[in-house]
Amino acid sequence: MELSIVSMGRRHLDGCGRVVDGLELFARYRFSGVAASQLLGAAMDEGRCDLRVAVDRRDDVTGFAWLVPRGGFDRSGYLRLIAVGSGHRGAGVGRRLVEALEETHLRHGGIMLLASADNTGARRFYERLGYRQVGLLPGYVVPDLDELIFFKSSARV
Repeated sequence: MELSIVSMGRRHLDGCGRVVDGLELFARYRFSGVAASQLLGAAMDEGRCDLRVAVDRRDDVTGFAWLVPRGGFDRSGYLRLIAVGSGHRGAGVGRRLVEALEETHLRHGGIMLLASADNTGARRFYERLGYRQVGLLPGYVVPDLDELIFFKSSARV
């Protein structure tokens, strides 16, 4: 599959919403595609975020990532949201999105992120990319759903 990682534009917001709506994980958080599109649009307006999309040769969104520079304790980047369409999982889309963000932000204090404790696929994915689990936030986003904190230091590049 031909894939490009580009800065997110308004034309991509509906596609990002479709990605979210197609993933069961987000239903657990009561997070819809409409909500995702609205939040991403607001982040775009604010201008303090790095928003990237993975698009195919027709400019259809296959995945997206939202990083807040210095969003991790005002020291490191915080990968707030990443999603890959269900039909594109395992094809390297997530890896390419994370690597694109790392090229820009990793050297500025590292990158941290959260993953639900029971999402073993996400945990393995981040560990393969060199992220280490460094903490636990019980019921942080949703009661009875624990979040794991992962971090990758610029020193590990």
